[in-house]
Amino acid sequence: MTLTPATLQALMSALRKPGAGCPWDLKQDHQTLARYLREEAAEVLDALAAHVPGDEASEAHLREELGDLWLQVVFHAQMASDRGAWDLHDVEEAIITKLVRRHPHVFGDGSVDGADQVLANWEAIKQGERAAKGLEPERRLLEGIPASLSPMEEAMEIGKRCAKVGFEWPDMEGVLDKVVEEISELQAESSELRVEEEFGDVVFSLMQWARKKGVDPDRALRRQMMRFKGRFEKVEDDAKAHGGWDQRTLEQMEAAWQAAKKAADPNKK
Repeated sequence: MTLTPATLQALMSALRKPGAGCPWDLKQDHQTLARYLREEAAEVLDALAAHVPGDEASEAHLREELGDLWLQVVFHAQMASDRGAWDLHDVEEAIITKLVRRHPHVFGDGSVDGADQVLANWEAIKQGERAAKGLEPERRLLEGIPASLSPMEEAMEIGKRCAKVGFEWPDMEGVLDKVVEEISELQAESSELRVEEEFGDVVFSLMQWARKKGVDPDRALRRQMMRFKGRFEKVEDDAKAHGGWDQRTLEQMEAAWQAAKKAADPNKK
């Protein structure tokens, strides 16, 4: 088979061909595929968290996961094409048109002074698009945040929107001071409800520190969990070598953990 940009679309069309395609593919609809879209997106995020630019295995892994995610887009487009609504070309055309329209400084005669102005222009153009469609402008700054975002993503989006109007810490030290303040308030609480509230304040403040620092908290947490799993495997191996978990004390498990940590990064204290 000769591979071309249209090959995947042709394959998806064949899989969905009545009477000759795949029974499973023919059975699907947009709603039944939703879970797979979420799963594939999560696997792409995991691949990104583990990605090492230039490493052959890492590059292959990311490429494969992006392909799985792209298949979901093609699948949805094929289902729409089957019912005569729209197709993959329409999806591509819509995003190309949007990108050109929202980048007048690249594809038109506009000009910008840095990335912040690009974002401001993007929002202004977006509001113009809403008006052209006869939609009401978003009445409040924090309206219109997608409900599908994770709590971590929503916390970041809230911070970004507030920063656009100047409701923002002037420097990194101010954010860290807020984090320390919230941790102190968490430590001082004892009631279950107040502990939960103060814990939420700590996490939200940390999200804003990450935003200002340019840290992707989702990727940071995914990478931390990968490190944790790798080190804990060494602790588990040590326990198995000594007869099982019930044969190891907490101090011995901690020693195995520190040894695994040291082996993974000899220069880290």
